[in-house]
Amino acid sequence: LGEGLNGPVRAIAVMGKDVYVGGDFEDAGGNPDADYIARWDGALWHALGTGPTGSVRALAAVGPKLYVGGAFLSAGGYPQASGIARWSVAEQHPTWTALGPGLNEPVYSIAAEGPDLYVGGTFTNAGGNPSADRIARWRGSSWHALGSGIPQGAVYAVEVEGPDVYVGGTFADAGGNTAA
Repeated sequence: LGEGLNGPVRAIAVMGKDVYVGGDFEDAGGNPDADYIARWDGALWHALGTGPTGSVRALAAVGPKLYVGGAFLSAGGYPQASGIARWSVAEQHPTWTALGPGLNEPVYSIAAEGPDLYVGGTFTNAGGNPSADRIARWRGSSWHALGSGIPQGAVYAVEVEGPDVYVGGTFADAGGNTAA
């Protein structure tokens, strides 16, 4: 697409006619301001404001909002947007928003179901909740643990189907179940 990107893409999401990509690049189609995340409008690459300060690993489009997860310490100038942030495009001037105080380690997967956003990664604290180990749920204003979490390893994939949350990664125990 266009002149391409100067590094790997790790996540893709589509909102309307726009394609959003995240990864380890610092230039998209000749746009040096498109660091780690960019929007393709069918003809050109665009930066998303000041964007995240590091690698983007997961994207999820929910209505006019794009949830962005990865190995970054801030997004849009918000230091509390560590590991996770939201880009809202419905407003006249799109903006970055933090989801609470953020996470203490990277996010590798995001899935949305209704009002809930599920994230997986290597974090051991989500928004000040020390029980949210490697998997957590965001419900509009705060982070919640899923059971007793994943005590070791990493969550690289999350999918939600109705009341069920499916989690994949490198772990030998999920919520105290060593058969998981």
